[in-house]
Amino acid sequence: MRKAYINAKLFNQPNDAFIVENGRFIRFGRKGSILNTHVDEVIDLAGHHVLPGFNDSHLHVLGIGKSMNMENLAHYKTINDLIEGLKKSAKTPLIGRGYHESQFLDKRSPTKVDLNQISANKIIILYRVCGHMVVANDYAINLAKKQGTLPEDPDAYDLSTGIFKEDAIAWIMQVASTITDAAIEAEILKAQDYLLSHGITAVGSDDFAMYKIPFERILNVFKKLDDDHRLKLRVLEQANIPSIGEFQRFIDQGLVRKRFNRYHMGPLKLLADGSLGARSAYMREPYEDADTKGIRVFKPDVIKRLITMANDAGMDVAIHAIGDQMIEELLDIFESIPEEARLNRRHSIIHAQLARPDQIERMRDLKIGAQTQPIFINSDLAILEKSLGKTRMENSYLFNTMAKQDVVTTISTDAPVEDVNPFENLHVAITRQSIKNPELGVYLKEEGFSYRDAIKAYTEVPAYFFYQEDELGKLKKDYYADFIIVKDLSQKDLLKAEVLETYIEGERVYAKK
Repeated sequence: MRKAYINAKLFNQPNDAFIVENGRFIRFGRKGSILNTHVDEVIDLAGHHVLPGFNDSHLHVLGIGKSMNMENLAHYKTINDLIEGLKKSAKTPLIGRGYHESQFLDKRSPTKVDLNQISANKIIILYRVCGHMVVANDYAINLAKKQGTLPEDPDAYDLSTGIFKEDAIAWIMQVASTITDAAIEAEILKAQDYLLSHGITAVGSDDFAMYKIPFERILNVFKKLDDDHRLKLRVLEQANIPSIGEFQRFIDQGLVRKRFNRYHMGPLKLLADGSLGARSAYMREPYEDADTKGIRVFKPDVIKRLITMANDAGMDVAIHAIGDQMIEELLDIFESIPEEARLNRRHSIIHAQLARPDQIERMRDLKIGAQTQPIFINSDLAILEKSLGKTRMENSYLFNTMAKQDVVTTISTDAPVEDVNPFENLHVAITRQSIKNPELGVYLKEEGFSYRDAIKAYTEVPAYFFYQEDELGKLKKDYYADFIIVKDLSQKDLLKAEVLETYIEGERVYAKK
């Protein structure tokens, strides 16, 4: 069926109408010309804006669905408010996510002493917003002690405070992490609805490590939803498989770059260090406010082996790295791969927040992309100087520099670390101001994207990592008709923008009620 859409304000185009047929754009033009063409249906968009669907290059679909079932901790102003609020929760176990120490008047993280006041008789585990740190009460800690030996890395936990970071999180979460396939399916579908309502039509998603279960279980749930045409989103699985043996099994099953329908196998995803807020991002020099350089998650020989295995198997790698020392070590590994083999891949560093100018130049020369999250400035700006000091602060979050130096640079959210709302992300990417803390002013103004470049980094550029740059992310003839209808879209006030409808391959998959 041929459908004509008229009276539209098209992003980056002088036209005001277009035709969709068989899931693709087949023509753009002025309304009069389009209406002189045979079509089966005419849809009047009443002057609303049309953008390509947003392609969020790095987030966690399953994590979004999981977090939507958790207690939301983002709105509490003090730790006492958090304690009193969570006392009212009937959830058992009680799992929460979303606190950031800068939101509390106390300016500290909760500890097990605080959580013990909520309840001494049920499991309580609260995730920091970044997901790289949790705090647990004594009841949960004592249960975990009965189920196994303490985590291997003593720097990753502190039993006196109940705080656990990085790999130690899995140790404490073992007391509350049973999951069924039906629950996984429900979490995916719940997340999908939320993403579509925000105009997200394609994602790079890290899901395999969300639960301590074989990756095949999660893959098979996605595949079943895809086979049944209930998976509307395009999902590029960033296969988080940190074990050499498991990864070899993935390769042996012929899953490298395997495509189903809308579910595709993407890069090997590795989590190489922690987060800035948890002081676990791996740094060359210690943090200003903590006697630590952070955490290196992998032993150097193991991460090099995994990267080499992926490269040799024809698979990209997308590696979480925030600290400058971790980025340096990764670039050394990439440089050790023969150039011809490396240039046939589309490797990237996820986050790259603290990449120094000299490291950005190396990323460019080595053809290593960057999957960035400007929205992190929203929360992190309040702690940057305290944690990094002024000099390092002024050489961080250099995302526009990356793009201008021809590093393939995308904008994404890492949801549920931050909300999936693309207009909040665009606002921060362009203005370099925190929405939560506008009084902190503009952070490195020259690192702000232009309006046009920010939207391209959120729609067109991510298609490169999907190997679909010739058919995805643009309002262009023969491209997939993945687009959104937006109300109140203004370059000066993106925070007022509202998604009215979302289409994937010409099918309306979301309509605001």
